[in-house]
Amino acid sequence: MNRNALIFTFVTICAVVLIVALIPTRPRTDINAPLPPSPVNWSIVQDDTNNTLTISWLGIPGYEAARPGSWIQQMLEERFNIRLDTIFMDLNAFAKRRPLILCGGQAPDVMWDGFPTSVRNNIENRFIMSVPYSVILQHAPTYVSLLNRYGKEAWLYSYYRGENFGLPTFIEGANRPRVGCWRKDWLDAVGITKVPDTVESMHEALRRFRYNDPDGNGKKDTYGWNPYIGHWSLAFSELFAAYDLLAFDFVERDGKITWGGILPECREALATLRRWYEEELLDPDFVVDSQQNQVTERKFQNGRAGYLFPLDFYTAYDTSDPASMSGILQALNPNAKIIPAPLLKNRDGQPRGQAWGGAAHVLQFGRQLEQQPEKVIRVLEMIEAITKDKTLYLESTSGREGLHWTKQAGAGIELLPPWNTDKQLRGAQMLAPGGFGCMFFYPAGLDYTYQTAYRDPAYLRFEDTFKKPEWGLSNPLGKSEVVPSAGRYLNDLRNFQMTVFVEMVIGKRPIASFDEYVTEWKQRGGAVLLQEANDMYETMQQIFNQVGAGETRND
Repeated sequence: MNRNALIFTFVTICAVVLIVALIPTRPRTDINAPLPPSPVNWSIVQDDTNNTLTISWLGIPGYEAARPGSWIQQMLEERFNIRLDTIFMDLNAFAKRRPLILCGGQAPDVMWDGFPTSVRNNIENRFIMSVPYSVILQHAPTYVSLLNRYGKEAWLYSYYRGENFGLPTFIEGANRPRVGCWRKDWLDAVGITKVPDTVESMHEALRRFRYNDPDGNGKKDTYGWNPYIGHWSLAFSELFAAYDLLAFDFVERDGKITWGGILPECREALATLRRWYEEELLDPDFVVDSQQNQVTERKFQNGRAGYLFPLDFYTAYDTSDPASMSGILQALNPNAKIIPAPLLKNRDGQPRGQAWGGAAHVLQFGRQLEQQPEKVIRVLEMIEAITKDKTLYLESTSGREGLHWTKQAGAGIELLPPWNTDKQLRGAQMLAPGGFGCMFFYPAGLDYTYQTAYRDPAYLRFEDTFKKPEWGLSNPLGKSEVVPSAGRYLNDLRNFQMTVFVEMVIGKRPIASFDEYVTEWKQRGGAVLLQEANDMYETMQQIFNQVGAGETRND
């Protein structure tokens, strides 16, 4: 699995984790009660690096094949004079077993979490400890500078009631927008020489795909697009982005936070989709298809539709790989060709696309470390060292050059035997098939800072041609789940919104009812979320001032 696929997997994991009620929180009436003061006097805490520290570590789920004592683990243990008690879980265990461990009083010393709501649960149940900004700045200044540059919104994920809990993480490459793809042979067949990059040119291509027989079989059996709406983040997102919208997330307008899905521009985008549906440009089965795994992709492969979103891994376009989308299509139809879809341009002519944003997760510290705070310092200094040292970073995430992988001239890195052929052995050592990928001990991504020289040039060309960071639209708060009442309202509102939008697109509800939907959205809890989001936005600016993130740029 390549790096971008891994990132998307982790994002999907986070979405699933959010739905699961991991741990009961304290009663709502207690939410404004002051937190117990920390017993740690950080001004006198010292870490003697000559002392060997044993640290239990529960990292990102998804390394279920990993085994204790991997080369990466041993390298870190030797380098930082620690003994790591590693805890590996798959997604199911993370959702079911981890809560039992926490409630049983066995919280790991270091523990990854993907969502602010889960972090808050851990705080309310006193499973994790607070760590002042000053301590992080003192022991991991280089890391903080990169966090502030690529994912500073993550400071909100570890913030709660005036205090910081844990180390926020970031993924540099997640600031890049997602893209789709077109059937190039269909574009050629219907006389379109320029790949669509505006709403108008996309409409024309979809229209010709429906009515101009792009597959040449003499039948009206093709559609332009089978939209995938199985996850809110993918629902018509490329079209909404052309209207400068994240329809299912917070957006910033004139210094204030609002919800993209209630803005007038959203109504315009829905009206466009409604027209396209009436013209039969969208596969009428898209609602049902989105409830089944990979149906949308299979229909694209089988020639039912000529546009697919998303398809933003450069390897998908590798004609030499029979397992790639290009390879699968050509096996079914030797004349089939695909091409990446440029991001649609907004009214100002600027490409726009939905991006997750670089703010990622939180690395938390078990509350028991209040009695051993030197462990926190050791971990922070380990993270700092990995950030500053390119070789150490590569070894912490990919293994050692010459032992696990080698750099190929004009290409990326390739795993060496036996790692390249033995899947079980590779999994036990946490080595990704493409070389890069292990985020268990260093759950942050520095793709371009340290990996550019080791990446396949084709990967770099693809990213810099179709996915420039400045084209991405991301939530100004990082994740909408950061607002206090998200656990109470957010899922219901997104489900309600999805239902309304689909009904508008397929004609079961008039576009003219958009204002009524906005009113109901606010009444169902949206007004509460908007107020809290603006409060959090102000809090975020205050946090930025404390951590030196006020003047940084997310690019």
